[in-house]
Amino acid sequence: MTISAGCAGVFGPGQVNEEAISEDYQYDWDTEQKVTVNVTGEEYHAIYDLRNRSQLVVNSRDFTGDQPLAVSALQYRYPNGTVTKIPASQVEKKRESTVISLPAREGKVAFSAPAGSKQVRVPTFVDGSYEVILPRGMRVGVPVLSQVRPGADSRTRENGRVHLRWENVEASAVSVSYYLARDLWIFGGVLALFLLVGLGGLGYYVLQIRQLEERREETGLDMGNGD
Repeated sequence: MTISAGCAGVFGPGQVNEEAISEDYQYDWDTEQKVTVNVTGEEYHAIYDLRNRSQLVVNSRDFTGDQPLAVSALQYRYPNGTVTKIPASQVEKKRESTVISLPAREGKVAFSAPAGSKQVRVPTFVDGSYEVILPRGMRVGVPVLSQVRPGADSRTRENGRVHLRWENVEASAVSVSYYLARDLWIFGGVLALFLLVGLGGLGYYVLQIRQLEERREETGLDMGNGD
């Protein structure tokens, strides 16, 4: 899966979308993991719990390589609970990444970014524990319809949403593809249909062989004879 490339379009090198960065969003700051990713359709909202960091460097990846990540609703929460917006003047878009300068060395930074349709890929900019919360009604578990890389340490369902958790991610990215719960019934129905068609074809083939054997016997040909 590929997250759409960063601050593209009319915004050239070094320029960022100030309007997007200053957007409002109500983040749930009460997180327990080092990184929490809340997926809400074709967008995700990430919260990073940082220690001794003055910057956060983020990027996305497509078939051409690393690209600056298009971040929006950029906010910072101090250890005392005060939440403030990070201005666009503290965000720099480089050729392959977006550099966010933080207002303090300890606290939580949050931003929103694009996700794919029924899939999300988040590079591991920060080491430690991760949590990905899927949109309501979405599921993982069927290999053909979903994939979780690396494999999650735990999977729970809370208030109709699947929570995937990793104690410590060592991979370069966390990637999850998922399906709508009702898609499983559709997939099962299509599979059953193909199975019925296959059984019907097999039955017809066996019937044809038996009819051929009966005709040969009626004409006096011995199936076991070498003639």
